[in-house]
Amino acid sequence: MDWVAVIVSIIPFVGVLLAVGFYTLLERKILAIIMIRKGPSKVSYMGILQPFSDAGKLLCKEFIVPTRANVGPFILAPALMLAISLLGWLLYPYKSAEVFYVFGVILFMVITSVSVYGVMMSGWASNSKYSLLGAVRAMAQSISYEIPMGFIFFCVVLCSGVSMFQEISVFQQSLFFFFLPLCVVMLVWMLCMLAETNRAPFDFVEGESELVSGYNVEYSGGGFAVMFIAEYSSILLSSVMSAAMFFGGNEALVGFLMMVFAIFFVVVRASLPRLRYDKLMNLCWTVLLCVMLTASVCVVVLVGV
Repeated sequence: MDWVAVIVSIIPFVGVLLAVGFYTLLERKILAIIMIRKGPSKVSYMGILQPFSDAGKLLCKEFIVPTRANVGPFILAPALMLAISLLGWLLYPYKSAEVFYVFGVILFMVITSVSVYGVMMSGWASNSKYSLLGAVRAMAQSISYEIPMGFIFFCVVLCSGVSMFQEISVFQQSLFFFFLPLCVVMLVWMLCMLAETNRAPFDFVEGESELVSGYNVEYSGGGFAVMFIAEYSSILLSSVMSAAMFFGGNEALVGFLMMVFAIFFVVVRASLPRLRYDKLMNLCWTVLLCVMLTASVCVVVLVGV
């Protein structure tokens, strides 16, 4: 076995886990600034090591399995969610890599679609009404918002002529960003990403005011930590793909814009209240779907001309 190759392949995933930890710190700092409070500041200098403290605390706690839970799926669900979330990082638009995914756009859609199975498994296996309601909401929400997301990918692929994220990014190096002609499409994309990652104001899957904590209400210790990491990893991946699809260019620009999109998720959480669930579905089926159908027709006409 080539140990060097194994270590090199593991390093990016370790980087993602570290990025998730410090992203949670960044989120708490920004929320503290917006809400005019202190935020994490006790662990080391300005709270820099707070993520490691939180991770250590959660992993040292007991992992409790409810008496009436389905033990196998209950334990497997967090691992499945984390594995699917990390799998998406294989699509990171490196300019030089050993493996390129020619149909990366389709693979990204597959990964976002499959990610709901971990939520479904955890909600069902917990044998709790709150968990099951959160899982059902997650499935309905994810399936609904994947339809306008498919039209968004259709528009981007039609404009670039390729479905590989690296080439979509390279196509925009001449400062012709897809954001300019597809600004409405990008707005819909951001709404879809908020819904797909279960972030405020679309965080009905784990609505504290209604479902206590949603699909993860029965999880504690390491299981809850793994679910938390999977959720935030998906947010960072969505930020990367947003930067690559609509701005592209060199990797430094993609990295900078990824941070901008990641901060956007936090600011939205601090600024907007949670909607009603029926309004979320109405927004998807009566507004976003119609907007994307119209935008797709316009893109087909413009590209054909």
